[in-house]
Amino acid sequence: MTSPATQSALPNNVDIASIVEQVLRRLRDQTDTSVSPSKPAPNDQAAHVLSDKVISVDVIQGIPSGVTQVQLSGGIVTPAARDEMRARGITLAGSKSTHTAATKPTNNSGKRFLQLHTDTSSKSIRDALARQLSLRGAEHCPRAHRSVIVTERPAATLFGRIQSGSRAVLITRLEDISRFASEMDADTFVLDMQRFNLVALVNAANTIAQLPKPIASKSQEASR
Repeated sequence: MTSPATQSALPNNVDIASIVEQVLRRLRDQTDTSVSPSKPAPNDQAAHVLSDKVISVDVIQGIPSGVTQVQLSGGIVTPAARDEMRARGITLAGSKSTHTAATKPTNNSGKRFLQLHTDTSSKSIRDALARQLSLRGAEHCPRAHRSVIVTERPAATLFGRIQSGSRAVLITRLEDISRFASEMDADTFVLDMQRFNLVALVNAANTIAQLPKPIASKSQEASR
């Protein structure tokens, strides 16, 4: 016959076994859930993919804040876009081919020179522009073969420069620089202040400074 002590112990033993089983099951569940999600963690930090054929400053400026790495899907990064990426602390994580294409223009290393001109009322902008360009390896030089004019009167400035014999073009967006440079051997670029903020002005002037020397200036150097 079972003693009262044994009778009272049996339920306790059953309860303990049940509790142990539940605890072990919970530990297994917690282990499974804590291990499996850690595998796709790198995907959470995946690079922001850029699918544009030409990665311009506008594309970089459209990248959400907080992104520190981008991956290309075959596009070419303009020099000004690379500068914008460096300013925002964004790095490339593309394939070898796209990375090579994006960094190819770095052959233009070293100092580059251009003339900087602004309206008389915009001296502070000129000074800020000169400082930012100097950080990027572009310096103002009165004898440079290419001029950048930042003005609030772009039409009148353009007309006056053309009348004086300059091969001048009007720039209202960054993409115009490479397009117009491929159409003609321009030596003067007029930038409309109402179309560019300071960051865009710096990017535009830096892109212009990276263009090859005008053909006329090369022939003049050869004849000396």
